[in-house]
Amino acid sequence: MKSMLVTFTRWILWQRVPPSEIEFKALNQETVLLLSYSILYIIAGYVLGLVIAYLPAPILGATQFNQDLWYSGVFKILLLLIIPGYIYFIRWNYHVRDLTLGLKPSVKIFLATAFMVALGFFLNASHLKPLENTIDTFSDAPLRLALGIIMPLFTAALPEELFFRGYLQTRLEKKWNRISASLVATLLFTAWHLPSRYLLSTGVEGQAGDWGNVILHTGVPVFIAGFIFALHWSRYRNIILLILTHWAVDILPALSSYFKILF
Repeated sequence: MKSMLVTFTRWILWQRVPPSEIEFKALNQETVLLLSYSILYIIAGYVLGLVIAYLPAPILGATQFNQDLWYSGVFKILLLLIIPGYIYFIRWNYHVRDLTLGLKPSVKIFLATAFMVALGFFLNASHLKPLENTIDTFSDAPLRLALGIIMPLFTAALPEELFFRGYLQTRLEKKWNRISASLVATLLFTAWHLPSRYLLSTGVEGQAGDWGNVILHTGVPVFIAGFIFALHWSRYRNIILLILTHWAVDILPALSSYFKILF
């Protein structure tokens, strides 16, 4: 019985690459900068929400504010993908291998990734029928389809997984422990979603002007999904799977927005 408990405990605590095996160039300074940037990003979410409220620029008339040019181009691509990426890869001189951490292709990894991508995609299967009934009514449907498929990769999957899991959480694990790191990274990941929803949301993500409603419909599900992703990163260090799964989750809602379907 004792040996079974030891085996189970080791299985629970196992990490493909423990923090002790990860090298950083300047751990303390990098951690402080990333934490500070996370807080500034939450503030930026509120500021950009105000900008969108008064100067909306929806891409192709998309119905959801997260397909607005301010949100997609400035808030997500510039502030969460380009600037942190420049700091990480250019200023700090890290490489892609510092994020993949020795991950090697295998049949098992391929099958797991395919399963997670399919699961993520069909979590929003309720969008499929309305899309099927609507796509043919748009003369520029190929453009909208392309944007709906491509944009979630650059406005959600890549920036969010790289920053909150690959950059931030990994350093917090090295300084603290995996659970504290996962919780803090997930709380910060959740927090930046809330200001824009409080100012702008009118659908499934909550009702603008009602913090309780926004926390219930955005904060809670985002925290749960984010914490699952955080635990997965802590255990398997498979940033590619996380990026692809996150991308798959967001494709159908993005397509619905570009085809002006309300949810």
